[in-house]
Amino acid sequence: MEYGWQILFMIVLVGGMYSSYKIGFKEGTGKMIDFCKTKSDTRGYTLIHFFGNQIEFIDPLSYNKAVLDTIVEKIEEQDESDT
Repeated sequence: MEYGWQILFMIVLVGGMYSSYKIGFKEGTGKMIDFCKTKSDTRGYTLIHFFGNQIEFIDPLSYNKAVLDTIVEKIEEQDESDT
């Protein structure tokens, strides 16, 4: 009979741990999504850039402009070196 109580206790303990994990996961995920929505631009887009362990929220339009400007500079440098 003593083993029956121990097994029942373990089942209840594991069930409680699992339900606590699920509640915490849902709440944490919901808060992260809400935080990312606050970082979105006027169109509702959010761009997250990972620099190793550093995470930054970047405006997509300014990031695209910077990338295109860098490409244009490289092309112009290549054209100057070819002539």
